[in-house]
Amino acid sequence: MDITLNEDQALIAETAKSFAQSALTPARIRELEETENGFDAGVWREMAQMGWAGAPFPDAFGGSGFGLFELSLIVEALGQGAIPSPIYSSVVEGGMLLLEAGSEAQKKAWLPRIAAGEGLLTTAITEPAGGLAPGQIRTEIARAGNGFAINGTKLFVRDAGAAEAMICLGRSGLRPEDLTLLLVPGDAPGVARRRLKAAGGEALWEVTFSNVRLGADALVGEAGGAWPHVAQLLLRGAAMKSAELVGIGQASLDLTLSYAKTRVQFARPIGSFQGVQHHMANVYRDLWLCRLLAWQANARLASGKPAGREVAMAKAKAGECMPALTRIAHQVHGAIAYYRDYPLELYYHRAIAAQSAYGDAGHHRRALARLLREDLGRFRGEDPHELPVHHV
Repeated sequence: MDITLNEDQALIAETAKSFAQSALTPARIRELEETENGFDAGVWREMAQMGWAGAPFPDAFGGSGFGLFELSLIVEALGQGAIPSPIYSSVVEGGMLLLEAGSEAQKKAWLPRIAAGEGLLTTAITEPAGGLAPGQIRTEIARAGNGFAINGTKLFVRDAGAAEAMICLGRSGLRPEDLTLLLVPGDAPGVARRRLKAAGGEALWEVTFSNVRLGADALVGEAGGAWPHVAQLLLRGAAMKSAELVGIGQASLDLTLSYAKTRVQFARPIGSFQGVQHHMANVYRDLWLCRLLAWQANARLASGKPAGREVAMAKAKAGECMPALTRIAHQVHGAIAYYRDYPLELYYHRAIAAQSAYGDAGHHRRALARLLREDLGRFRGEDPHELPVHHV
């Protein structure tokens, strides 16, 4: 697959990088982490005006004419600037889930508003038991008259405090895959929200549904047919987090290179020492490897082809390498890196949070192992230059 950036994509990436580096100071980002919503609404409106909130949507629903791959370039730049925003909750998750599974009425009501930065939608997927398999969903969705009732608890719901509504996943049958999606207004009777403390400063919430009653028009997709859409959401989120991790790694490397050129020890910059140079060469190699894997995964998703292999490779590698990169950056910096007034600490915690989102490296390595066991052709991929895979 050709993943070389064309002229338009390079311009999008450069514009996003320039914006992310100037939109918020590290001090302001830390202030936002302590607020209820966790992001700057004015900055989000600016992002929407540039077409970023509508990047993956068609023109008919207020889309900006970009695409999923271009959105990943924007997400990488936002990771490099550590910019908090509802781009995951409202675009990658809620908006694209409605685009794939929602009714025409739901799309017309929500997607133009999301693209304009006026409406905020999120999803409620993960539960206290953890895990990303369909059999681990315990929240109950039952028929109630002409509509539905929801009972259960969801964790790590992004931007639930600011969202007007959330798409909730619940169990509607006995089989593991008997799952249903419902569009729940944030102020519906029976919905309770509690802000959680998160390592990366992200606005994550616990949401409890206590006999929440909804009409038949709340159904997203087919009753009992939710899992294929949720599985695609998890792949999409993992691919985007791979891109964000690359941005985090790039920012950490840039800070470390700048410091190594100016920090003098034994009458010479520490960047002249061979040990430091070896570190920088290794992390530069890993950074570009993760970037190319992230580009490949997002380009594959954007093409509409099966992308489980590419996404698992990208997230597993980025989830291992980018947190390690930030640790090496701390070692090169020494004590100053541990001060909250110094921005490297911000990226360190962002990397910890991003590596576990949508499945950690172990989760995605197990996914690759399943592909190797079950479908050798899919594990190998389609490119003829790839080496053959041998197994006993």
